[in-house]
Amino acid sequence: MIKMIKDKKIGIVVMFKIDSGGGGPRVVVDLIKALNSFGYKIHFLTPWKLNHEKIEKLFEPIKIEKEYNAPAYKLKFFVEKNFSRKLMKKEFINMAENVDFIIDVDGGVLDRYLPENKKYIIWRISGIDSETIKEQWKNWKMVVKRFIKKTISPQEKTLPLNKKIYAVDEWTKNLMVEKWHLKPERLCLYPAVKTKDISYKPFLKKNQAIVLGRISPNKMIEESIRIFAIGANENDYKLKIVGGITPDSEDYKEYLENIAKEEGILERLEFIGNPSFDELRKNVEESKILIEAQRNISLTMTSIECLAAGVVVLVYKNGGTYKEVLDNGKYGVGFESIEESGYKLNKIIKGLSINKINPEGFIKRAEFFSEDKFRERLKIILKENEI
Repeated sequence: MIKMIKDKKIGIVVMFKIDSGGGGPRVVVDLIKALNSFGYKIHFLTPWKLNHEKIEKLFEPIKIEKEYNAPAYKLKFFVEKNFSRKLMKKEFINMAENVDFIIDVDGGVLDRYLPENKKYIIWRISGIDSETIKEQWKNWKMVVKRFIKKTISPQEKTLPLNKKIYAVDEWTKNLMVEKWHLKPERLCLYPAVKTKDISYKPFLKKNQAIVLGRISPNKMIEESIRIFAIGANENDYKLKIVGGITPDSEDYKEYLENIAKEEGILERLEFIGNPSFDELRKNVEESKILIEAQRNISLTMTSIECLAAGVVVLVYKNGGTYKEVLDNGKYGVGFESIEESGYKLNKIIKGLSINKINPEGFIKRAEFFSEDKFRERLKIILKENEI
């Protein structure tokens, strides 16, 4: 007897918290929402019990038929991702026995415990062993956490050769081939971006640049502040830093404020933590320029949202956003150093002041990553795997 979609159950594996702000949680919520709309019942494996009230406040309501969480006594050991996955072996086997298909976000380790003939794929949304940048700020908790990670599991590569892997973009797919000698699927499952809900409204625009993403040291926000200080020192532009809050955010924010003070721009700086989607949309639609200082990472959803709102994206060339979202500079501006980016930021501001930059191309490019396109690609993947 062939199961109808409404009777089919899909298991999703996620090893980070989705009831907090940030791109990763949003990607997962959009995946669940799409599968809900197709009629699938969702089983969800994650160490922490979900806070649905927070998820609804930050994103949208989602429907999950069953959760599989770690016992409370194990939670303090969830420091390193591969070891954390090993700790979820029992819960994973339990979920796998109750679902028809599994989507493992990022993957690693757990595929070893799959029941025979269980349908399973990996959606890799994280970077692939790319060059790491030393953060200029760290506290003792970060140092201890990294020591534990290196001690417990120094080997990062745990993705299987015999399972289907779908990358979040071409940048990640190519790195999986070059760095880890894997064979990812041809089709990329780009994240769903709400391009219909974010639009270009020239009457809302302010002399404002924005930094989007978790307020966390790995986002290299200090470099964005220095770029702004160099490129916007002769005008009245303000800089907004908008993103999710992490345990390190309070101390890191103080560090960033000290840098802004040294650069003489503290009074032009504003932080907005854990924004709802409506708050995010408002700030994006009001901004004229996005500054992204991270490099060696896959594409960012925030850059696509900014394109949809007619925002000029200024980003490091070495990364998925420049290579793929901006199509090597066709739809935005790339740079290779803080000094160069400061010069280019100044040039962008001058161009905007005389209406020299037309946002129509940005807006059209964003549609390639729309929610509708995400669902089309997801349907293809489900069909390829006979679900």
